[in-house]
Amino acid sequence: MKEAAFDTGPKATILVVDDHEPNRLALGSVLRRAGHRVLEAGSSSEALAVLHGSAPIPEIAIIDVRLPGTDGFELARHIVADPALPRISIVHISAEANDAGDRVRGMEGGASAYLASPVAPEELLATVDMVLLAGREAKTAQDERRFAFDLQHAFLPRAEKLAALEGVDLAVGYVPAMARSQLGGDFYAAFAVERGVMLAVGDVAGHSLAAATVMVELRHALRAYALEGHEPHRILHLLDRLLVHFRPEVTTTMCLLVLDTETGEMEVANAGHLPPLIVTPEGRATYLPVRGPLLGLGLVHKPATPARLEHDEVLLMVTDGLIERPRVDLSHSLEDLRLHVAANTPCTPHTLRDALLQHYSSDTEDDIALLAVKRQPTEPG
Repeated sequence: MKEAAFDTGPKATILVVDDHEPNRLALGSVLRRAGHRVLEAGSSSEALAVLHGSAPIPEIAIIDVRLPGTDGFELARHIVADPALPRISIVHISAEANDAGDRVRGMEGGASAYLASPVAPEELLATVDMVLLAGREAKTAQDERRFAFDLQHAFLPRAEKLAALEGVDLAVGYVPAMARSQLGGDFYAAFAVERGVMLAVGDVAGHSLAAATVMVELRHALRAYALEGHEPHRILHLLDRLLVHFRPEVTTTMCLLVLDTETGEMEVANAGHLPPLIVTPEGRATYLPVRGPLLGLGLVHKPATPARLEHDEVLLMVTDGLIERPRVDLSHSLEDLRLHVAANTPCTPHTLRDALLQHYSSDTEDDIALLAVKRQPTEPG
């Protein structure tokens, strides 16, 4: 008997489901000789009991499609949809249901492969090896994305800390691209400094664990430079040097500002990011005229632009994942955001955040980070 041409690594636990005992014995014998641990079931109900009671849970279920009662197609759907089970690869096998329609039905139900019985031992083992390899690679990629996702959330400011910032009513939103496709490097930051409150949003280029790691590094450096008392444009200059020296392959956009919560005076610096938007209770929404080069290019960052936030106004800062869409000019997307914000006035930071995420977040494939802030009235004395 020929062995498979490649090795998937550690052998697997495999469940064989067939109501015909000689078939189970034949398949199990081939798989056991190849070093796999084999569990058996003669019906769909037995198979589900084995899956829920086994340790470890099988990585693959080889299922005959002609089972009594609940057939193999329906069993596969139950396994795929069961929230109590991890991802289990399905291989269908049948001596009768082997036409194109049967195979399509099996694949649509979640099967990774479809075999005609009787199957040659080398074909069975090669199929098992391929399915195992694909399943383990998918799990590794999923674990990496989950780790980076947890890393992102671990380093984003916690809601209770943001709520404790004096002098501002602050709402933030973060929707990771991982929920739909990939991982990115968008972030927000809000913390007290000597002159008031530092607010920032940024976007590290790319979608990967590396982008998420750079995001964490930049957030730490931003806090360190801000607490040293540097002005906003000087912070951008220092962050730019950091990237050029240690991460020359990475570029980042960032907009940051210092808000004096008593007077409303602001100093705003921008590095290639979408400009902040100020909205009044009367429905006037205006972008601040602040521009500058990306971080990571070694270019000069001009002094911060002065601005003012009145007590009844809301300041909005977002990353481009909120509004950018394929084949749509960014200027049109910015105008659409401005009009949508104006239409949702009067607003609070929280109602504005909720309205924007509900309107924009369902059809984007990029990360979204959002920050909205309003000054709180200063109490006498």
